[in-house]
Amino acid sequence: MILGRWMVLAVASVGFSSFLPYRLVPFAKWKGGGFIGSLAGWALLMALPNVGGVYWAATVLILASCVPVCHYAEKFLGNHDDPRIIYDEVAGMWVSALFLPKDVWTLALAFVFFRLFDVLKGPWGRWASRAPGGWGVAGDDLVAGLLANVFVRLSLSLFPQFLVPR
Repeated sequence: MILGRWMVLAVASVGFSSFLPYRLVPFAKWKGGGFIGSLAGWALLMALPNVGGVYWAATVLILASCVPVCHYAEKFLGNHDDPRIIYDEVAGMWVSALFLPKDVWTLALAFVFFRLFDVLKGPWGRWASRAPGGWGVAGDDLVAGLLANVFVRLSLSLFPQFLVPR
């Protein structure tokens, strides 16, 4: 059971990368873990090839495992939406980039919109975070990713001269 606990926490914290800012950052609410998780999601998107089964297998794996991993990590850490759980940001970042062109500028725009909607936590985020367990932990980030995806698509269609690489 201890190995399972450590594996869940390793995935939920993206290799324990959120534990250091959790200990060092003095702010009660903002610890920077969400930024680290989003950046990890962006980097993984950029690193994987866009063609073939690897990208789609990783997408399915991340999205399918997000809620259960966040659920068990929340139980192990003892807090709802504990700031050390950042795997939901990875999944939200992937939703923000789903079916979009995989170039640096489009994914950078997806990152900016995702972080904006994730930080703002409008009514959509507050509603989604009230769900129990892993759904409440991941729900606000998945909805923020969906909104970011829509806004990237709108931006690409309204301002192609500035955003579409030539």
